[in-house]
Amino acid sequence: MPDLSDADVLLLRQVACGALFGATSRATGIEEAKVGAAILALLAKVGAKSRFHASALGAGWGLVTDVHAVNPAGKSLSAQQVEVLAGLVGGEDAAAIAQRLGLTVNTVKTYVQTILRTLGVRSREQASAAAVLTGLVSLRALGAAWPDVRLGELRQPAGAR
Repeated sequence: MPDLSDADVLLLRQVACGALFGATSRATGIEEAKVGAAILALLAKVGAKSRFHASALGAGWGLVTDVHAVNPAGKSLSAQQVEVLAGLVGGEDAAAIAQRLGLTVNTVKTYVQTILRTLGVRSREQASAAAVLTGLVSLRALGAAWPDVRLGELRQPAGAR
């Protein structure tokens, strides 16, 4: 995990919650016109491919602990939808996910919308963080250096696994 300041962590949490630039500006004190540049600098600092990858990394590091899901549908995701979600967690765009899974880009986009609705979130950033926090995907989805376990498994005592 990179060395992040308190301001970096606050910005990362705003990104993970899918906050708009105005809300992010009010929460962080960054001028609204400079929020985009601040987010880009944060992505570089954490080595993220996208805002949704940064959100998932923040959850994996324990810096993001809640994404304010609203009204989840209570349904489970299909195996293919979980694979699409894992792609988002890893920072892949729709075209890369489609190519990896042998789907069309439009199918991936439809799956993403279904995933957002099912999880009760508004953005890919929230969905990515929620996927890590709830153990929908293995931490390996964050990158090859991460263990192939779910976040909850790391929090359990060794004898409880």
